[in-house]
Amino acid sequence: MARIKKEDIFYTLLKEFADHIVEASNEYERIIHDYPETFARIPQMKVYESECDHKVKRIMKELYASFITPIEREDISELTLKLDDIVDDMNGVVLRLDLFNIQDMRDEALQLAGLTTRCVEKVHQMVYALPNYKKDLTVMELAHDISTIEDEGDAVYATAVRRLFRDEENGRTSVTWLRVFDRMEGVLDACDRAAGVVRYVVMKSA
Repeated sequence: MARIKKEDIFYTLLKEFADHIVEASNEYERIIHDYPETFARIPQMKVYESECDHKVKRIMKELYASFITPIEREDISELTLKLDDIVDDMNGVVLRLDLFNIQDMRDEALQLAGLTTRCVEKVHQMVYALPNYKKDLTVMELAHDISTIEDEGDAVYATAVRRLFRDEENGRTSVTWLRVFDRMEGVLDACDRAAGVVRYVVMKSA
């Protein structure tokens, strides 16, 4: 009977991390979509962010103790930190809704939140495909899909900023929303940076 090869611990830990990021992104979109009714949900994002910090520490601890890793040590470290940035930035967005006393949600914010959910799902699929990166091009295709969604986010961001400063009479409101939109775009950028690490890993092995 053939023996089933056990998955490398780092792939398992990264998959668990990706699962957690999906949960966080669903909460993130829910908060934004129904805001301000979801104001009381804002602290939950900090819970997700703190749990991500624990996952980073777990991976780093394993990294320091391991002699052999499935991909280069610095790539595992870099990917882990880039995944952590995704939830850090989501938490930063919802905190700004509170700090800036946002009362009405803008259409572009809803669009960016929806793009984030799509992007994170691609990140999740990419991480799950990573163990087969030498044999299967799917991981590279997913990494490029993430970059495409990030480009969509750039277009939404540009529209949002253009509309802010053309249509908004209240300068304070314009600056407030600009800072929120900047951080929302940053979430998509964080996804693309994680994908960039994976693209680099694949290219090095080509």
